[in-house]
Amino acid sequence: MIDVPAIVLTVVLVVFSAAYARRFGMGKEISLAGARALVQILILASVILILFKLPIFWSYVVLIFMAAIAGHTTYSRSGKLERGLPASIVSIATASLILLIPFFLLGIFPLEARYIIPTGSILIGNAMNVSSLAIDRYRGEIRNRRSEIEAYLALGAQPKVAVSACLRQGLLAALIPSIDNMKNLGIVWIPGVMTGMLLGGADPLEAASIQIAIFASIFATGMIASSLLLHYLTGSFFTKAAQLREDLDLS
Repeated sequence: MIDVPAIVLTVVLVVFSAAYARRFGMGKEISLAGARALVQILILASVILILFKLPIFWSYVVLIFMAAIAGHTTYSRSGKLERGLPASIVSIATASLILLIPFFLLGIFPLEARYIIPTGSILIGNAMNVSSLAIDRYRGEIRNRRSEIEAYLALGAQPKVAVSACLRQGLLAALIPSIDNMKNLGIVWIPGVMTGMLLGGADPLEAASIQIAIFASIFATGMIASSLLLHYLTGSFFTKAAQLREDLDLS
């Protein structure tokens, strides 16, 4: 059953946030984002109820769909670079799958839809966030260092060498929030998985051990996905003659 007070609180907070953000020109965007989030999460809950009764195969179909949507979001953040959509989807899906499998191979979770979909979605969502931050910062660094990159190219450096400093900065900037969260895990904040388990009556040590495994996987997923994406899309910034493209929207 839907928890009506929780829905009411959500609506009130979204309306308040949108009203406050109007002065910054973001009121409409926050309103739409909040409305989408509310509708989408309720639809997801309904879908999961159905998936509980279906073969495991359908859980993976849902995760692939999630990865595709996440990839499109990151692709849009990249400025819709050439080959950006397949690169985003494959990077996010690959990294998430690699880090999802051990949870079931090691018996941390049973192989059931109620565990596959939430765990997979956590990994996919974080991979999307980190990848979006990484490609956005990567593009910004290339724009700001255009003269430096062209100087490297003029001296005979390969494109990947010319933009290596930009790539490192993009990855570092994207991972800083995750690194800071990891440093303060259990001191400044209690993560969502552990909080949910504690509210459900789980043993605190069991909740903590599962949470740290999930958090480490989240960090690794974001790092792998963003690294794959940036390395793969580096060529999209250059022509076949290894020159920095002039027709790219680097603004």
